[in-house]
Amino acid sequence: MAKINYQIKPKPPSSGGIPSAESLWLPSHYGKHIKNKGGLDKAVIWDISEVVDFIFPKRYQPMYHKVSCDFIAMLFEKDWVTKKEIHEFLEKNKYSKSTLENKIIPKLVRFGLIKREREIRAGLGKGRALILSESLTFSNYLERIAFAWNMLVSTSRKKREKEKGETNS
Repeated sequence: MAKINYQIKPKPPSSGGIPSAESLWLPSHYGKHIKNKGGLDKAVIWDISEVVDFIFPKRYQPMYHKVSCDFIAMLFEKDWVTKKEIHEFLEKNKYSKSTLENKIIPKLVRFGLIKREREIRAGLGKGRALILSESLTFSNYLERIAFAWNMLVSTSRKKREKEKGETNS
């Protein structure tokens, strides 16, 4: 009789999960992390670092967090930035061009914190210059999600109220 090895377990396929380039970190709303920021009280103003922490969590991505905070702070000082200002920013702070241009800027653009445009140039010049500026798309996006959830919960509560009123009649 052949001996069967029950120790061998088939390896399940690996799951990539949500790509980090598309993930938003939302720690529990009742936890220490949010309490340290002042909680959910709208009267407490969060700074750049506290907002960026949801996109590049300082706890998990300290370098991306620092570079993105410094970059956004620089962006807030100007109407827009071009390749020239980006180069000066990288030189001054000794940050990696690759990190900023391949990881940080694309994620900030995807999430809607900054807007990426190209300079409009007449003629047949060599390419169009990059222009970055701040954007409100991030807040509009989250407000839209929050509004939809608010409407779903409100509708559900109203329906239950109505049903209770009809059964009590």
